[in-house]
Order: sequence, then structure tokens, then C-alpha cells
Amino acid sequence: MAQEDLLIRPATDAAARALPSNVEAEAAYLGAVLIDNRVIEELQTPLSPQHFFEPVHARIYERILHLLDRKAVVTPVTLRPYFEADEALKALGGVAYLARLTADGQGLLAPRELAEQIYDLALLRELISVGRGLVEGAMDTSESVEPMEQIERAEAALYKVAEGAATSNEAQSFGVATRTAIQAIEKAFNSGGHISGKTTGLTSVNEKIGGLHDSDLIILAGRPGMGKTSLATNIAFNAADRLQRDLADGMPVEKSVGAATAFFSLEMSADQLATRILAEQSGISSEALRMGKISREDFQQLSFASQRLAELPLYIDDTPGLTIAALRARARRLKRRHDIGLIVIDYLQLLQGSGRATDNRVNEISEISRGLK
Repeated sequence: MAQEDLLIRPATDAAARALPSNVEAEAAYLGAVLIDNRVIEELQTPLSPQHFFEPVHARIYERILHLLDRKAVVTPVTLRPYFEADEALKALGGVAYLARLTADGQGLLAPRELAEQIYDLALLRELISVGRGLVEGAMDTSESVEPMEQIERAEAALYKVAEGAATSNEAQSFGVATRTAIQAIEKAFNSGGHISGKTTGLTSVNEKIGGLHDSDLIILAGRPGMGKTSLATNIAFNAADRLQRDLADGMPVEKSVGAATAFFSLEMSADQLATRILAEQSGISSEALRMGKISREDFQQLSFASQRLAELPLYIDDTPGLTIAALRARARRLKRRHDIGLIVIDYLQLLQGSGRATDNRVNEISEISRGLK
């Protein structure tokens, strides 16, 4: 069958046609997957349905992933019942098109390269969308002009593109959510039934909450002088230390219950925070360290502790008066550079809101809490 037989004409809109795409590569890749389902298992590129330019291809790939998740063998025959009523597919020749995808097995020669091209072109389309939005926002002066806020929004959008996320927040299927939940349960099971999130390093706390979970916002409250900063510092250190030890033992990052940690210290400087951690790990009081009232043996012990902690994946930002937007931007950079899995902020009241709720501190704290979530 001639290659042009597989060509799908995209939408007639001129702007849509101008977007980077390779519909033939999409068809060839789908054909390779339908001929040999193991192609997806060996795939290194995080390819998902939204990366396909042609909507029909996106729906076909989504159904393939769904059937493979159910351990079914996917062929044009097993796909047929799901697409018999698909109007867009009828315009391409109906379900016979599914068989035509496998007629030319050239996709099997280089499926990884095809997947990478589909993924890269999807990122370029998202980048174009971000660029258009940035230009339109910068040109619009009908409302209050806040350039820094626009820059932060642009940075957030670019970060999503860099991570391969869709430009729009699409609804997540229950199947995807279920798989994520099962993975968390499996992690708890493998840990002996104690923890499914990131460790706090405190057994009693882990047993009660199962560790710190992705998307959790935990606010540690208490009266002044009760040890909130000390506890938060310990949790940050314990999570980072556990990751360091697990990696040293050859464990993959995703299997570890530790995490690279970002600590935003809005009150205490980075060196003060480091002194606290060194005091804890060396067994010397922080007061003695600050005053220099230590013996030669204490100093040697301190030196050993500092060497052990030198490579600790704990990153301290002591910039005062951060806004929520600025904190998000800094956290995204740390995620991109160091793949952080835990953020600790000391403390919430020192963060600044947008300025719209300064007349009411309760409203501002509510706004800050929502922003953190």
C-alpha cells in the first residue's frame, strides 16, 4: 500500500495546518504497536494520547493503552468494536483504516525514533501555544499591568512544556488515578505495612499518617516556642538523608521513601539552619557551636558530621518576604534542577499574599494556604 494512502488531512484551519506535526509518523507508529504490542513496553519516551496531532490517532492510542492495561492483546480486530461508530474514522474509510495501519510494517524498523518525533512535535505545539498566550497577555493593557505576574505565569507554562505536560489541565481518567493509588499501596506493602509516602524519620508519625504523600499540604501548628521549626527541620533532614542512604545502597529514586527536599526559611538564614542540623547530628548544642565553646574532640566530631552531610539533597532558600508566586517559581526551578519531592516552609505567616487581601489578615492567610496547596 502506498504511503500516501495513510495520509490524514488535518483540520482545514490554516493555523492548525501550520502547527508542527507528522501525521504519517503517527500512523506508522500506531501500525507498529498493533503489529507488536511489546513496542510500547520498550518505549523510553513518555508518549500519551494528547501528544498525537490527529484526534483519531489520539483516540486509537488511548484505547490501545486501556486494553494493554487489562492485559489484552491489541490488534485491529480487537479494536474494531470500539470504533465502529466513530464518525471521524468513517471519513477515513471506517474500521478498515485500522487494518490499513498495519499493512505497511515500516514503523517496526524504528518505533522509538517515531515516538520521539511525535513527542517532540507535540512539545513544539505546546511551546507555540505558550508563546501565543504570552504575546496576547503582554499586548493586553486593558486591565492592570503586572509584568512580574505574567513572567511567573509564563515560567509555569514553560515548565509544564519541559515536563511534557499538556498546556491545558485535562480531567484525569479514573483508571489513571487507580493505577497511581495501587502503586502507593504497593509501596506501603513493600515497606512492611508502615509507609507509602515520604518518610518523616519519626516512626510514631509515620505509623499515624503513612508518611508524607504527594499533593498533601500539611500545616504544623502550635504556640511560640513549642518546637515547630525544630520538628520541621528534622523532617526535612530525615527525608533527604533517607534518599541519600537509599541511593548509596543502589536503590532507584522512585523506590525510596526519602526525597530531595527544599527548605524555604523565611525567618532563619541558611547558615543558622545548617548550624541547627550540624548540632543535631554531632550531638553538640547549637548554643555551644555559636559561642565556639567546644573542645578539639567536639570540633573533630563536627567535622565528620559536616563531611557526611556535604552531599545531602537538602536545598535551603532563605530569601525573606517571598510571595506565593515567587515561591512557586523557585520550587519549580528546584524540581527541574534537583527533582525535589518535598517542600518545607518556615513559616506560613511570613509569606506574602497577592496584596488584594491585606485589609484582612485572615483572608490573606486563607489565600496563602490555597496558594500553597
